[in-house]
Amino acid sequence: MKNPVSPSSPQKPAIALVVGLCSHGLSVVRGLHQAGVEVYALEKDAWRPGVRSNAIQHTFLCSEAEMSDLVPTLASLRARLPQDCQVVLFPSNDTHVRQMGEGLEQLRPHYLLSWAACAQHVLRLQRKNELEQAARSQGLNYPRSATLHSVDEAESAVAGFRYPVILKPARPLSSFKTALAQALPELLALLQQYQGDLPILAQEYIAGDDQSLYFGALVLDSGAVVQEMVGRKIASFPPARGQTTVAESVDEPQVLALTRQFFAGLDMSGPVSLELKRAPDGSFWVIEPTVGRTDFWLELCVAAGFNQVYQEFQLALGQRARPGTPRGPVTWFDAENDTLSYWRAVRAQRTLRPYGGKRPSFTYWRASDPRPFLQACRVGLAWRLRARLQRLLGKGREQRNNALRVRELPMDQPLPPELASWLRAHQPDPLFCTLDWYEALVKFEREVHPDSGRRFSWVFAWRGEQPCLAVPVERLPGLLRSMEVRLLSNFYSPCVGLFIDRALLSPPQSWQLLRQALDQLDKGWLKLSAAPASLQQADQASEGLAAQGHAVQRVPLSANYSAYAPDLDSYWAKRPSQLLNTLKRKGKALAREAHRFEVVTAPTPEQVEHYWSTYSHSWKGREPSRSFIDWLMQWSAARGYLRLGLLYLDQQVVASQLWLVNEGVAHIFKLAQDCNADRFSPGSLLTGHLIEYVYRHDQVERIDFMLGADPYKGLWMEQENPCFTLEVLNRRHVLAPALRLYLAARGLLRQRRAGHGSGLAVAPG
Repeated sequence: MKNPVSPSSPQKPAIALVVGLCSHGLSVVRGLHQAGVEVYALEKDAWRPGVRSNAIQHTFLCSEAEMSDLVPTLASLRARLPQDCQVVLFPSNDTHVRQMGEGLEQLRPHYLLSWAACAQHVLRLQRKNELEQAARSQGLNYPRSATLHSVDEAESAVAGFRYPVILKPARPLSSFKTALAQALPELLALLQQYQGDLPILAQEYIAGDDQSLYFGALVLDSGAVVQEMVGRKIASFPPARGQTTVAESVDEPQVLALTRQFFAGLDMSGPVSLELKRAPDGSFWVIEPTVGRTDFWLELCVAAGFNQVYQEFQLALGQRARPGTPRGPVTWFDAENDTLSYWRAVRAQRTLRPYGGKRPSFTYWRASDPRPFLQACRVGLAWRLRARLQRLLGKGREQRNNALRVRELPMDQPLPPELASWLRAHQPDPLFCTLDWYEALVKFEREVHPDSGRRFSWVFAWRGEQPCLAVPVERLPGLLRSMEVRLLSNFYSPCVGLFIDRALLSPPQSWQLLRQALDQLDKGWLKLSAAPASLQQADQASEGLAAQGHAVQRVPLSANYSAYAPDLDSYWAKRPSQLLNTLKRKGKALAREAHRFEVVTAPTPEQVEHYWSTYSHSWKGREPSRSFIDWLMQWSAARGYLRLGLLYLDQQVVASQLWLVNEGVAHIFKLAQDCNADRFSPGSLLTGHLIEYVYRHDQVERIDFMLGADPYKGLWMEQENPCFTLEVLNRRHVLAPALRLYLAARGLLRQRRAGHGSGLAVAPG
């Protein structure tokens, strides 16, 4: 069987779901639509040109957080797609491929993937540190390489290497694509800059320009070639080592032979490609493969008559994929990354068919689907007009910061109504990163630490008339009159976030703008910190700030446990017998006593006092003040988010839990139990009761145990994601080198301490 994913037999033709509508995702959509497939899409940015395509039946918009947690998002989305037909998934970047491959078991009941049967090979070949062994085992040339796990080991690891040496992140979609070092000192400096992306692959650079780069593209059916073609780069950015911006179809049998040789014996299915570089002596060297998805130059293949995505669609359905009819030589221009590449070539070669008279194809332009092109023009013109106006009108500091205007407003004073409205319209999280949340947090900190002199404020940044960025911050005095800035949070905060206008800024760009705003507020700032930050936030901060020469230190902080299940039976089916037996045994003991469970959405004052009564008799440390939790219960109850669970034994409350439910997710925020009732494990029984409640009454599909690396949470939840403290140093500050050494030493010490720790998983209570 070509695909082990086997939903029930459909009544209607299968459909496709394309994840991500960048220019590559748009090419996937158009290739499928051209073959008569009904296409749906999932995208997080409504401004993208691909969202406007008339080839899409419907686009589902999601948040950044939902896209980063892709597998649960896709599983939840299946209920909103037609139920009487099969759905074939199409990822548009390597992160999507990795997440789908790792979450394949959760996706099997809902979707089809052409490469489901060979997912282990797909995941292995995604890792750049696996490529040398993969290439050499197949008899192909691969440049001398070393995987660098730390800056300290780099000098010995690359001893004897011939320079220049090219650096590539081992993980897909890191903060940089490639970097070139001409000598060892430059290599060490680059590693220092990109240490947040470690491990990094160091490789002897093969000389050659863009025209020396080729790619062999195949569609495989259990190892057999369905169709194949060769393309060659004409231009890329950065030159000779970056993403393709102009490419052409060529006839190069040796490239096809080497591509087939690389994938021989793996019995892979779906689209694969191999990038090769021709050295000055004529030999070919492996650069990297693309697996699990088509490459970014898919439009070139489709225009040449090689519709990879439709063949992939057929393979996913277990059908025989048929090769397309060649349509002659083609040149492809990537207008997303190099807008004027075509017109420069037209002007230089004085023909509308540059590069040998080959038929041109484009990222966005298609006569039968013009709206993505028009939207791309609007977005591009808006950016260029804004930049031109900034250059013409900018003065003094605004001119030096690309017309950036920054205001800092104290949190102890009411915000202007228009700014408060802007914050409510751009909140990064509807529960834990809102204007109301931060106002309550500051009120709590003022109450608990009245004489601390701490300074809390909103920092707003404008480009033009409307704000594009806002962050709640706390200023802290540093050494030698320096300033340290912390994104506002405390022990109640499960996350931090930047308020941004996504039509104007991407998340990496927002971190760049935050750094510029700090420069404008105080050139002497020393450190910016943010906690708790997710892995995705760490990657975004690294991507944005590394471009400005600022390294992002990731300090392990905690972990987030969560569970995904489409229904209650699926949830309990994933739980280990240890937990199920404990609940069964303790439940029988509790049944012999007078008891009752209560779950309330609008608690009475008496029920609120019962919550605090449990807390005072629990193992928890005493809260410094009740004010924040009392506010949270009142605020969340007014909005329908609160689920307060109480377990009574002989009319006395022995366990209480505060849950928040929103958009299909139940968040376990606070839990406590009376130590005198430990023999019944009332906390575990109440957790089980609340899980039953939120699945039956709220139809949730995900449970979030929030922060805390407590081993017992692994019994209730199957997903564990790390959380970090992000620390960014101002590289211009005189104290930055010393502080960087201190932070590195502290990180090593914490790792050693963590390595000696151990714990046993037990259920709560």
